[in-house]
Amino acid sequence: MKPTGLRIVEVGPRDGLQNLSGFVATDRKIDLIRRLAACGIQEIQAGAFVNPRTIPQFRDMKEVMAEVRALRDSGIVLTTLVPNLQGARDAVEAGVSKLDFFFSVSRSHNLNNVRQTPEESLSALRLVLGEFDRAPGLSFRVNLATVFGCPFEGYLETAAILEYVEKTARLGIREITLCDTVGWGYPSQVEAILKACLSAFPEVTFGVHLHNTRGLGLANAMKAWETGILVFDSALGGLGGCPFAPGASGNVATEDLVFLFRSMGIETGIDLDTLLNTASFMQGILPDTPLTSSLFRAGPPRKVPFGIGEETIPGCDS
Repeated sequence: MKPTGLRIVEVGPRDGLQNLSGFVATDRKIDLIRRLAACGIQEIQAGAFVNPRTIPQFRDMKEVMAEVRALRDSGIVLTTLVPNLQGARDAVEAGVSKLDFFFSVSRSHNLNNVRQTPEESLSALRLVLGEFDRAPGLSFRVNLATVFGCPFEGYLETAAILEYVEKTARLGIREITLCDTVGWGYPSQVEAILKACLSAFPEVTFGVHLHNTRGLGLANAMKAWETGILVFDSALGGLGGCPFAPGASGNVATEDLVFLFRSMGIETGIDLDTLLNTASFMQGILPDTPLTSSLFRAGPPRKVPFGIGEETIPGCDS
């Protein structure tokens, strides 16, 4: 029997926008987040509270949150990525209801990304938890980057991944997302790592953050589902990429993921037509950035009129 309780976390307003060279206007970001909420998505990563000199795209996070925080009243969980205590303080002050702390299990990538070793990031996480662990209405998630491959160190041993999961869980974190930051993951590897994590840490809710850089995003998502994972990050239109990981590109597209699960009779709570309309809106505000979602480009399966006496569909050669 397949597990139930699937949760899709929309990370497009953060991961989808962070790697763009041009600044997306504040009002467009606000409109995008509201439209995503209207699709039935219950958890949205609205952006990141990071140094604006490092990622200028999120220099307006306080203004964005001031306009969308009311979505919390309708049960929407609004999260933001935070790398340190100052980011957490800014996020909590802005009305964020869930903090997504992140660091990489690869020492090289973590140094390149946040200028810290993984151990230093864990120390920063302790500071965040020490200040906010008892804050009412606030929850925490930790995203472990480069779990399925690092552009500087290659594939990591499962033992090294489990070591950082253990160190994170020991701090009381009960939601951990394993990230394929550069899209190196493949199904048998995804299965092996997830099985190891689920077996060793049954008290933790694991999720996956998959990229489709090399075309295996949906295959990896399917394998994660079969392994027992219920939490999936995805980005509208398949946009995304890490500015500090060479070769990183697009996330699994939310509309492709919803279509995959719907095709199998698995309910996501997300309206696909509204989601595709929202993808069209996003393409409109990013005219120079083609969306990579297969469903957005091809559309959902629909019957078309067939000419009487014709043996082939126009445009097909066989």
